[in-house]
Amino acid sequence: MKMNKWTMGLAAAGVVSLASAAQAEENSVLTALSSTVIGGSVEAFYNGSLSGNNELGEQGFVANGASLAISSPLGEGDYSAGFNVGLLLGGRADVFGGDSSDGFLIKNANIGLNVPFGNGIDLTVGLFDSIVGYETEASASNPNVSRSYGYGLGPLTHTGALASTSLTDGLNVSFGLANSFGSTLGTTASDVGDNNFTYMVGVEATVPDNLGFLAGSTVYVGYVDGAASGSSNDDEDSHLYVGASVASPIEGVSLGVAYDDRTKHGAVSDSDAVALYAVWDVSDDVSLAGRYDTIDSDGDSSAMWTATLGYSIWDNVLTRLEYNIETGHKERGDSAGFALNLYYQF
Repeated sequence: MKMNKWTMGLAAAGVVSLASAAQAEENSVLTALSSTVIGGSVEAFYNGSLSGNNELGEQGFVANGASLAISSPLGEGDYSAGFNVGLLLGGRADVFGGDSSDGFLIKNANIGLNVPFGNGIDLTVGLFDSIVGYETEASASNPNVSRSYGYGLGPLTHTGALASTSLTDGLNVSFGLANSFGSTLGTTASDVGDNNFTYMVGVEATVPDNLGFLAGSTVYVGYVDGAASGSSNDDEDSHLYVGASVASPIEGVSLGVAYDDRTKHGAVSDSDAVALYAVWDVSDDVSLAGRYDTIDSDGDSSAMWTATLGYSIWDNVLTRLEYNIETGHKERGDSAGFALNLYYQF
């Protein structure tokens, strides 16, 4: 085992023995490995068009790709640290990062730091997911397989620093600075050297336990403002997001709502979208999810209805059958389609 110069110097001075130093370094490596978590997913599905052209994509089998995540969460003590690396492979990389990804994308690469100030501040530095939006890249984490209109409006990742803390029980805030409005690894806004960074702020409130069936429901407001990558700092984008996840008095039923407002400064494009969600956990293995969402972009409006049946038959596999209807789209027109999705998570 290769030892650093400081350890070799102590051994030469007789302070430590080479055998004890080797054992200590080996234990350090084992301790680091024991806190490392490796996970990921593989996704495949079949798209069926009922109208020739639909929001779900072209008809046929799709090997949508995979994800791989390696991380070490923050420890309990003061000044603890961790890391997170997330990779996308195949079609998922190309959809998330654009065709230039060539089937491989570093989605996340950040270091987590704990600062024992106040109630504790968690710092995330590097490439991290955006703080706005109801849905995520991993479809199994969303109520439906397909994404809402709002998902396509906001930034997906940022390269910068994000600080998060809890002000009181049930009230969390975050504030961050980034190079540009949205990014994949290495992209920045032009003229970033004049310190015109993108800034972001988020506030999350959780309903306390003494409010009956609403206990645990959350309301979140997030805002991002800054120049897009490759744009002048005077040509900024902004995104306002308001979302809520609400428990209902009906056992197994939860509701959600999301509002996204995207403004592109210096351009004529201004879009806002609203999505309503309902999820019914019929049993431990079966669920039903519905979504209605609409978007208005420069006076052009369209709406979408989505119904999803999810069930778990095989270990670690979520299987979902989805039906989708869209009306008023300026390019696709009215359309309908279905998808059979398989999502394996490890």
